[in-house]
Amino acid sequence: MGRRLRMTAELGGWLTELEESGPPAAAEVGAALVAILESAEPSGLAIVGEPGRTARPDEDDPRAIADYAYQERLEELSRWRRRVADAATARRGAEIRLSEQQASGASGAVIDDLSEQLVTAQQREAALSENSQRLQAEVDAFRTTKETAKARYTAAEASLRVAEAVEALGGEPDPDLAQRRAEFLAAEERLRALHPPREWVGVTRAGSDGVEHVESARAQGPKPPPAPPDAAEPVSGLLELRADPLGSDIRILFAAEPPDTVTLLAVLEGPDAISEHGPRAMALASDLLTEIRDRGWPADIDEVAVADSTEFVARFFPADDGSIAARAGVLAAMTLLARLRADLQMTIDEVAARSGLTARRIEAIERDGLRTARVHEAVALARALGARLELAAGSGPVAG
Repeated sequence: MGRRLRMTAELGGWLTELEESGPPAAAEVGAALVAILESAEPSGLAIVGEPGRTARPDEDDPRAIADYAYQERLEELSRWRRRVADAATARRGAEIRLSEQQASGASGAVIDDLSEQLVTAQQREAALSENSQRLQAEVDAFRTTKETAKARYTAAEASLRVAEAVEALGGEPDPDLAQRRAEFLAAEERLRALHPPREWVGVTRAGSDGVEHVESARAQGPKPPPAPPDAAEPVSGLLELRADPLGSDIRILFAAEPPDTVTLLAVLEGPDAISEHGPRAMALASDLLTEIRDRGWPADIDEVAVADSTEFVARFFPADDGSIAARAGVLAAMTLLARLRADLQMTIDEVAARSGLTARRIEAIERDGLRTARVHEAVALARALGARLELAAGSGPVAG
């Protein structure tokens, strides 16, 4: 069942630019679009799902938690700087009041009281200023430590993934694989060591003399980065095409309506865009789809339309040699890990026992896709489920 395709001119321009700037990535997106154009039921494809699954900082990635810990420290430093500024304002006010009373010939008792207030304000400002400077030094040191640990972790992870990929593809086993894994785990441990409760110098306590004295207190380590705020529910019928060209993750919001048409409404390119702008894009796509249903295609939005997948490929991929249609067939035949597991009537715990992975890790991979799994994890899952794993490399489209 072939469908016609329509989209905003802006989306058409994006696809043309993508084909020019990154042909392999564009071909993967094109193949995904061909798959839904040729599908009898697009919502049943593994690459299609409900919208709104925005990318979140990976709670299992120690780099994300370390970055969040750094942001917490910056926020704390900012709060202390504001306290210093407020204390300076209070001290200047005390100076002005004392000067005015001295000039007006106030009594000795009034002058003594205002002088005492000024001394207290000066002491508080000095204490807060000293504390802020110490906190600044701690933040600077943490940042250096964090970036060094992240660099070591990333390098160790890359080395391990390459070695695992070679072994998984049947290449010569790396004699240093065990050492690479040990180095990766050590790098991860160093990075996670930044996360436990830390000693903050930034706490004051009011003493018997009324002055806020600086004390040291134990503050809890950073919480996992919060998920983006919940967006409004998407309009019924709104779907999300999830393409993964070369691991970049592209989401296209669309609707398969009328029955013979696929309407593209919005695109989000890359994890950052998905995380930051996902809810807004979903709201705009819902509004546009509602308007199309009520009044037809908006007069103020230019439309690009093609009759079928053949015309689509000819228009946007004139140099294609048939690889896009072939890749579309692969995408159409893909199945979700969770769906495959359900078809086999296996629980996550059973898959965990067979694969050697933890149930929590399997849940994360089922949620976020195989692209988040390391090669040895993907191989273990494929064996546990009796599936075939295909790893692609080179300049052509890469399987998701």
